[in-house]
Amino acid sequence: MPRIQRREQYDPRSTSSMYVEGWNVHRVIRPARLANAVVERLLLRILEGEFPPGTDLPPEAALAAEFAVSRTILREALKALEEKRVLRIRHGRGTTVRPKAEWNLLDPLVLSVQLEYESSPELVEELGEVRTALLTLMAELAARRIHPPQREQLAAALERMRAAAEEPAPFHEAAVAFTRTLAEAAGNEVARCVIETIDVPYGGQDDDPGKLAEAMKLRLLLAEAAYATVAAGPGAPAGSVPAPAPAPAAAPAPASAGAAVPPGSQPLRQVATVPLNRHGLRAPAQSARV
Repeated sequence: MPRIQRREQYDPRSTSSMYVEGWNVHRVIRPARLANAVVERLLLRILEGEFPPGTDLPPEAALAAEFAVSRTILREALKALEEKRVLRIRHGRGTTVRPKAEWNLLDPLVLSVQLEYESSPELVEELGEVRTALLTLMAELAARRIHPPQREQLAAALERMRAAAEEPAPFHEAAVAFTRTLAEAAGNEVARCVIETIDVPYGGQDDDPGKLAEAMKLRLLLAEAAYATVAAGPGAPAGSVPAPAPAPAAAPAPASAGAAVPPGSQPLRQVATVPLNRHGLRAPAQSARV
């Protein structure tokens, strides 16, 4: 695996010094971010098996020379990984890699590095289950606590998701707005913090158009189910999106009639019932977690 290479001598007294990582020559790291860069590279090498759980890291002097940083910056990086429960520092006895089961998997950096570089299907599936369960919980809480302005924002975000169902960038932006509004309406800060932490792109998913399309489809279904729960109000049974209302006797105007419908002039359309399981929603036959 390529190592971080020093392109310019780092001088901690100079604010203009920097180095360029050898694995990505376009990524320039300023001195203020050196410790974070070392944290990320060390974590990646641990995930790749270079430093398996239970083994000791090389001495500080050797690591500092390899990363081309001062020992002060290296110790800052090691301390950060100890706080994330990835390392165990024993003064005078070395630094040991802890078992993965002890890591703080919800730490944003630990989670993002695993998803970006390790691409574990099991981790993606577990995150999908937790995210779905939290969306279901927040929808039930929001059904009792939501305010009219939040209801309007939630409906607008859902409409944007529907309109951008085949456009990943605007769809993602609308989905983030939907989840944030739902969390605020639920009034549960713990649920909001957890779902914002795990609501990150999954490693490799964006490179596969088929997986991305399936993920977007499932995420829209989850949003539809959450909105239906909120719209049903407190006390209504949660667990499925209501079936569409019977069509009126008069034939609807053709879609090509051309007249645009002003925003807010009609209620959101309903979709077919989507049964939920203990995690919140049953995925399609060939599903990708969202």
